[in-house]
Formats: sequence, C-alpha cells, structure tokens
Amino acid sequence: MSRPVARPHAGWVPLILLGALVLAACGEDAGVDAAPAAEVPSAWKQARTSDGHRVHVEGGVACRGCHDVGALGFTRPPAELCARCHDDVAATLHPGGAGRAPAPACQDCHRFGDDQDGGTCMRCHDRPQGLLAAAVGVHGDETCAACHRPHQTPSLQPRACTDCHDAQAGHHGARPAGDCQSCHGPHEPAAAADGRCASCHARTRPLVPVSALGGGHDRCTGCHQPHEFTADAARPCVDCHGGRAVLAPAAHRACTGCHQPHRPDAPRPCGSCHREVVRHPTPAPTGGPCLGCHPVHDRLGATQLARPCATCHADTPRHGTAACADCHQPHAGKPVLAAADCARCHADRARASAGTGHADCTGCHRAAGHTPRQATATCASCHAPITRVVAAGHRDCATCHRDALHAPAAARPTCASCHQAEAASAPAGHARCEACHDPHRTTMRAEAATCASCHKDQAGRGHGKLVADCATCHRAHGPGGVARPPACTSCHPAPRPGLHASPGHQYCAACHRGSHDPVPTADRAACARCHKDLADHEPTAQRCSGCHPFSAGR
Repeated sequence: MSRPVARPHAGWVPLILLGALVLAACGEDAGVDAAPAAEVPSAWKQARTSDGHRVHVEGGVACRGCHDVGALGFTRPPAELCARCHDDVAATLHPGGAGRAPAPACQDCHRFGDDQDGGTCMRCHDRPQGLLAAAVGVHGDETCAACHRPHQTPSLQPRACTDCHDAQAGHHGARPAGDCQSCHGPHEPAAAADGRCASCHARTRPLVPVSALGGGHDRCTGCHQPHEFTADAARPCVDCHGGRAVLAPAAHRACTGCHQPHRPDAPRPCGSCHREVVRHPTPAPTGGPCLGCHPVHDRLGATQLARPCATCHADTPRHGTAACADCHQPHAGKPVLAAADCARCHADRARASAGTGHADCTGCHRAAGHTPRQATATCASCHAPITRVVAAGHRDCATCHRDALHAPAAARPTCASCHQAEAASAPAGHARCEACHDPHRTTMRAEAATCASCHKDQAGRGHGKLVADCATCHRAHGPGGVARPPACTSCHPAPRPGLHASPGHQYCAACHRGSHDPVPTADRAACARCHKDLADHEPTAQRCSGCHPFSAGR
C-alpha cells in the first residue's frame, strides 16, 4: 500500500528543488546514501546548515531515509516517520500538548530549514497567560529548555527550582523547605508571588491571617523575607519608618514593644507596662492620657521625654517663676500638691498664717493658684454673710485686708488710704471712721441714733417735725465732706409772713440760734438783744410777739 503524498510546505520548497537537482545530477539511487560531495549545489549547502538536517547528515542518515521523491522532488516526511528511529521520545506526550497523543509534529519544534522558526517554543506558547504561557522574558533570561524537558510527560516535575535557586531554599514558617510552586508561578514574575500568601494565610491560627494587613502594610513581603519566613528574620521597621525614631529608654527601642505588626493601628496601651503612672486626673485632648504629654517617637538621646505643659495649658497664668512640676504631680490622682507643700516656697507666709483660720493655703488659693492674688470670690467661700452686704467701693476684700490674709493680727490699711480728703477734714472726735461707718454694710451708720451715742444732749432735742438724721444739717467729715445745706431756706424756702419779712428779720439765725431747739423764746430779753432802745417800751408785756406778730395768725 502506497503512502499518500503530503502537500508541499512552503518551507520545503528549497528541499524539493534540491531533490530535483540531485536526481538530475546523480540519478535516482545516487542521492539515497551518498555522502555530501565537495561539489554540491548551493541549495544542498543551505539545507545542511539547518539544525535538523545537520545532525542527520553528520549521523550518516541518507536523504531517502526520511524523504520520498515526488514529481517535484523530495516530499516532506510525515510526523510518524520520525518514530521509526526516535521511538524513545516520539511516544511521549509533549507537556504542553493538552492531552494530545502523539505530540505535535516533530517538525513543529525541530528546525530543518532556514525559513523555519521551529527552534523556538514561542511558535505555540505565544499567549500571555494560561498553561501555554511563554516563560521567555519572565523567568529571568532563561529559555524554556532550562527548566523543561520537551519529551517529558506533563505529569513529571520539571527541573528542580533549587538547581538554580539554591540560595532561596530556606524555611517558610514551620516548613523546613517548601514547594516553590506553592508560592511561585513558574511563568509569572517573582513579584506576582505576593498575592499568593492568602492561599495559606487565609486561615487563622497557627498561621497569621493575611487579613491582618493594614496601616500601610499592603504586602506580606514588605516586611517578611519569603525564603526565611520567621519573626526574627523580618525586615526592621525603621527601614520604612525611619522618620519615627523611638524613645530614648531602651524599653521603647523596639517598635514591636508597643505595636503589633499585624495590627499596627491598635498599639498596646501604655498602661500594660506603666501601671503605676497611667492615671492622669484630666483626660488629654489627643485621645490618650499618656500620648497627650509623651510623644512616643522622639529622637534617640532626647532628654525631654514629655511635652511642655504649656502645649495644652497655654492660657494658664504662671505662678511666679515656678515650673508646673514644682506644684503639680502629673501622674498623681490629684494635680495639686498638699497645702503644707506650699511652704516649700512660701515659708514666711505659711508661718504667719499658722494657728489662724487661714493656715490652709488652698483654702484661699484654690481658684487662683496660678496668680499671686486670690479672687474675691475666694473670701466669699468662708465669709459669705459679710460679702453679700459689702458697701459699694469695698467689693475687693483684699483692698482693706491685705496683710490679714496671711497675718490677721498685723496692722491693716486705714480708711484714710483711700478716703484722704474726708479723713483730713474730719472734726475733732471723728478721726476714727469705724465709729460711724460699718465697711461691710451697704448703708453707713450716720443716723441720728448713731450720732446720739456720742452727742446725747443734742440728740435729745427736736427740730420741728423733721429731725431724724443729724447729717441733714451737719457735715460729719468737715469741709472735705458732703456739702452742708447753705441756709435754713434749704428746708424753708417759702417767704414767711408778718415780721419775718421786715428788714432785719430775714436772717434766721438772728432769732433761731439753737439749731437743735430752733423755736425762739419770744420774751422781751430775746428781742432786746437787737432792739436795745426799746427795752423799756410800753406797755411792758413779757412777750413782744403779743403785739408784734411774726405770722398772719399771731
């Protein structure tokens, strides 16, 4: 049975022409087993330079051992013809054959002509992904044959990765030597292995889950060396976080002392180590008590391990030249020291206040501990009954009680310190202001009853119907005091009838000499003080007003 003639392939045209030339020159049998001669056509020389022909010719294989002669010369050998000699490899599956048996034609991979590209795997493996993905340009600079044996069955492992990558054959977690293929796709770039961590680390303990990534840590290999996957071999945090140098104390020099690598946004609370100082009386505005004062990433060698108090308390006045820490214990339950501790700086004041109602400094200085003087409201906390009725102008207790705050027995400022004009012109016997005034009252003690405590004789007499307040007519503070009424007309402005309107009778004091008993004794002797020439006037009545009335009714 004759073999069917294969359709000439474009790559075989030179061989067909070569066959025709050889037959014409040597006869039919001459080209079967004749070795190449010195004088051969150029087409034969060209064919011999191809890899496929060269190995066969050098191996003593005659042309007709593979080729049939057709009308136009040599025909292309069928694929199964190679199996006559290469039965040890022709029966195997090509690894990328996707289950096809036998494998693609030998000529698809083996080059027999200059115009053929059979020598490269890329003829079939030109797709970017999938089982037939090309490894050229992806797995370093190696060719496919560096790892693959083209006549090997696909179920067999290609060349071991450690033949080339022996330096990377390390430990991955608890596994002494892992299967490279579990992380690396042989036809993918090495960086593509990052996404494969989840194939094992999607589970929980004892493996760290890939879901623990966060806080800018988006790749496991950003910290871990995949071929030495242990905690000790992890990349130092400062390689990326160099701008966040740690605190000077040795206990804080390892980032993992506070930060959990797989939960970077949830650091360990400071209280887990600093239990004895963890409580600050007032929560800090930054969200954490310790972090409000202590910046955790200060430079190494820093001597100031806490922010200045003024960072938060900028509006708080200074207490002289004292530093905040002189009075405040930031880690204590209360921020202010005990009252007795004030004596460390204010010893003189503290000794003067000893044994008095002001011995406890914080009793007055609580509300204004950062200023030299206490607020008025501080006095009211103890002296409320007095401060509620204090006179106008005397609202600040310290104006009069300056030294009494720390030494109640010491001399106090006199009223004359502020009321100089009144004190300088006060009449005799009125130099002591407290005799008439109560400085803690809203009204002054200048009523008649008060004056009567000293002026009993004068206060016992009446002045018509109105005398109730001596100050109506009297200036208690002398010329420097409140203006005195200039005349009786201040109260008696209407003109009086009768003799009150006559010349010589318009000055009240001429007849009404006693201001505390202003009713005159209208006898002849009283009028005779002015009317001397009429002393023996007839008739000789005892009262002149009997005939000389001073009003319309008299």
